[in-house]
Amino acid sequence: MLCPICGYQNQPTAKFCIVCGASLTDVKLEVLPFDTQLLGGEYIVYKVLGQGGFGITYFGNEVLLKRPIAIKEFFPAGCHRQGSTVISAGNWTVASYNQAKQRFLQEGQTLAQFNHPGIVRVFKYFEDNNTAYIVMEYLQGKNLADLLEERGEPLKEWEAVSYVEKVSKALEVIHQANFLHLDIKPDNVMVTTDRRVVLVDFGAAKEYLAGKTQLLSRTVTPGYAPLEQYAERAKQEPYMDIYALAATLYHLLTGQMPVSAVDRAVGVELPDVRQLNPKVRPFVAEAVMQGMAMEVKRRPQSVGEFLNLLHGRKSSPSNPEARMEFYKPAKDPWGAFGEPDETSTDSSEKSSNWF
Repeated sequence: MLCPICGYQNQPTAKFCIVCGASLTDVKLEVLPFDTQLLGGEYIVYKVLGQGGFGITYFGNEVLLKRPIAIKEFFPAGCHRQGSTVISAGNWTVASYNQAKQRFLQEGQTLAQFNHPGIVRVFKYFEDNNTAYIVMEYLQGKNLADLLEERGEPLKEWEAVSYVEKVSKALEVIHQANFLHLDIKPDNVMVTTDRRVVLVDFGAAKEYLAGKTQLLSRTVTPGYAPLEQYAERAKQEPYMDIYALAATLYHLLTGQMPVSAVDRAVGVELPDVRQLNPKVRPFVAEAVMQGMAMEVKRRPQSVGEFLNLLHGRKSSPSNPEARMEFYKPAKDPWGAFGEPDETSTDSSEKSSNWF
């Protein structure tokens, strides 16, 4: 019996796939079958990489170019299939389903604008089967959340700062195009086997108009989202992403998820970085805490300002007297794959496949 998840040919009497463990008897299984063709045979679906509340991501192949790809399908919870066609059901009306589908396509449209090694690359986005698809580069590696879990302890300062620096470079490009990511967190930063640090999941990304009050998407991840992101309407500026970037570095340096902005607003204290990890240098810890300031005016207003603080410089790069100690990594800044005593890229080791 062919497994619809991974494509493995099991024994005819098997109830579960011996490779991936998927049920072979569940008639409600709602993923696309192995070897499904999309867009008239331009793409072929092979197996499931992951599934969330709004979609399913598959590993597949682009037939003409013969390259591996990740295919993200819009498939919100509560919907079902008739053959390959997705049918809106549950709490989804036809109108609300189509609205959400268009927002999904906007994610593809946003990503397709960028060509940067630190931003997941989109090749195409399209509608088919009464749903939508985003075709992306296939990334192999680990996200920072998985890396932290495997280590079981905070990352070394040089390694954590290096990852955040590389995310910052990608974020600068995003901000220059007048977009905000709005969901930066360890789960959304991939460290690939070919030594790239890649920002993924632009589902919450939004174009912004500097200084203008706009309706927010209300996509928040507690611990990483600033307080103003919880509001229905707020000014949208890069300092919102700066908070999340600093919170991500806080998690990497301390091994603890930050206290949510909502809890901080009612008096719950956010422990200082050095209180949890005294090995972190004072100016690095100060940069993180300033990046997570509750008042937007106290935060760095741009990625460049945040990096200046992180490197031990004052906010103004034009003032030579403001320069303090520069950050100089003592080792290979690709610690997840460059430190053989801690992590290896050997094919036998656990690896995550992301999009």
